[in-house]
Amino acid sequence: MVIGVLALQGAVSEHCRALDSLQVRSKEVRNLDDIIGVDGLIMPGGESTTLRKLLKNTGLWKFIMESELPILGTCAGAILLGKSNDETFQKMDFTVDRNYYGRQIDSFEEILEIENYPNFRGVFIRAPAITDVGISKPIAYCNGEIVGCTDGKNMALTFHPELTSDSYFHEMWLRNIYERSER
Repeated sequence: MVIGVLALQGAVSEHCRALDSLQVRSKEVRNLDDIIGVDGLIMPGGESTTLRKLLKNTGLWKFIMESELPILGTCAGAILLGKSNDETFQKMDFTVDRNYYGRQIDSFEEILEIENYPNFRGVFIRAPAITDVGISKPIAYCNGEIVGCTDGKNMALTFHPELTSDSYFHEMWLRNIYERSER
């Protein structure tokens, strides 16, 4: 299995490190040639408007829009997976509220509420919120607010799991891809 990590902005090396810790091969994706042959794509955080422009400039926007590639989106990546007033991929059934948790200066860490997995510390940096969930399944909460969900083979996290030493969410997403491909 080869997982592409969108390398246009955000914590690319940190996502690659998380995949390495799970003994999964990663590949940085910067253009259409790079995305060919990957089995899934991680869209890191950054600034969603800038990320959208970069994706369009490289031709990756159209490719991702039309593909069934499994995607893990963190922070800005999560924004692009959901529904918003801005243009998004809308690959998951939830609405997202950009910068819900405030500006960069309002960044924080908090223990998340995750079924059967205590003590995961979520890192929130100018984080969005997941609201109005449709068929997407909530998987993580912060003080009662949804901060992570899955929808088919896609996962959206409003926090940065790659900035911790715990690869729980990367592993959960990879397991979901593998189980769905076995069907």
